[in-house]
Amino acid sequence: MRAIEDAFFIRGDIPMTKRTIRAYIMDALDIERGDRALDIGAGTGSVSVEMALRGAEVCAIEIEEEGISLIKQNAEKFGVKIEMKNLMAPEGIGGEKYDKIFIGGTKGRMKEIIDAAYDSLKIGGTIVLTFILPKNYTEAMALMHDFKEVESTLIQTSEINKIGMMIANNPIFLIRGVK
Repeated sequence: MRAIEDAFFIRGDIPMTKRTIRAYIMDALDIERGDRALDIGAGTGSVSVEMALRGAEVCAIEIEEEGISLIKQNAEKFGVKIEMKNLMAPEGIGGEKYDKIFIGGTKGRMKEIIDAAYDSLKIGGTIVLTFILPKNYTEAMALMHDFKEVESTLIQTSEINKIGMMIANNPIFLIRGVK
């Protein structure tokens, strides 16, 4: 399944993970029908929608009211069910077990969020994190010591406009861990 074009999502002032990066995230998560998935720092819900369309039962945690509204609108637009929690992670992570977890934002609470996510991840479950800032990537890698498998990738993409000019996007660090 191809990732959804960015233009199809309802967007506001909340950052959204670009289509190409969502494709890498979906590949790293390897969602299977029936997986219980968690999207932390869900923003517009673009990753949540992609997970739900692949058959996962999705819970999205987002602190911004605008984000919650956009997640609802996008879930409705794409005909998927997404459970939403309007909370600041790590609140809302505990109490359930997940097969797949995506962390797209931490708002300075990375250690607490990774620890809570690890505790909520089933044995053999997968966690994927993305970052723009190298310092956040470095911090996250140092916190992944409990995972049995950890791999990371630097993704650099460019888009070609109508006149053939390449426009570079921010490089994205992607970390994948298996419990």
